[in-house]
Amino acid sequence: MSERFVLATHNPGKLKEMREILSELGVEVISPDEAGITVNVEEIGVTFAQNAMLKAKVVCSQTGLPAIGDDSGLCVDALNGGPGVYSARYGGENLTDAQRNNLLLESVKGQGTRNAHFLCSIACAFPNGDTLTAEGRCDGIINYIPMGTGGFGYDPVFNYTPMCKTFAQMTPEEKSKVSHRGKALRAFAVALGAYLSERAWKELEEEKQRREEELSEAEGVEAAEPPEGAEVAEATNAPESAEAVGTAGAPKAERKVPARPHNNKKQKKHRKYR
Repeated sequence: MSERFVLATHNPGKLKEMREILSELGVEVISPDEAGITVNVEEIGVTFAQNAMLKAKVVCSQTGLPAIGDDSGLCVDALNGGPGVYSARYGGENLTDAQRNNLLLESVKGQGTRNAHFLCSIACAFPNGDTLTAEGRCDGIINYIPMGTGGFGYDPVFNYTPMCKTFAQMTPEEKSKVSHRGKALRAFAVALGAYLSERAWKELEEEKQRREEELSEAEGVEAAEPPEGAEVAEATNAPESAEAVGTAGAPKAERKVPARPHNNKKQKKHRKYR
């Protein structure tokens, strides 16, 4: 039976991505709804890694299952790394993606650099207290105008220079190969595979050690028990009465056997034929 992990998101796209990449490890990824909870974790961390781990630990504690959290955003050099962890709330909670993109373009207008990068952090928390982390980064520049209709968020204004395309101009397959999220997912899959393999090896070693200890204890018990029939032998060799005990050390009396009488008839018969 596959192990179940809860992904701390209600985004069906993220759930689909995680399911596809972790299915190769025999891992079943379920949503918070399928686990019977609602995810509403306040992102109070100052880094993507902190927010991802916060989500994972909260969901893990609520479900008792291993949980995966992620956080990602756009970091622009001209904005001193902003909007960063506030990418989804840049300019206010109620802005649309298009409005945030226009605000970003206005903010970098006239700046000396348009360098930027996307960053994605993934964290996993286990009920036993173990944790895993992975990270992916994609560098590019902020475009002068939005281009492309695919993707979401800042994809229309982020230009991946090696391909001379914005994320919004790429196919999902192209984007997955180079994006921060695709890199983080693949790195996480490798880390999780290594963790599960090491855990399985430890469990085998512990089981082997447990069996050896049980066998050793069983052999010790057998060695401590008297041989079968020892009590019977002891009772058989013991004196049967107090009188016998008192005379046990005395020399045995010699028993005289009466002499066997001669067969006179046989002798007479022999005499008859002489």
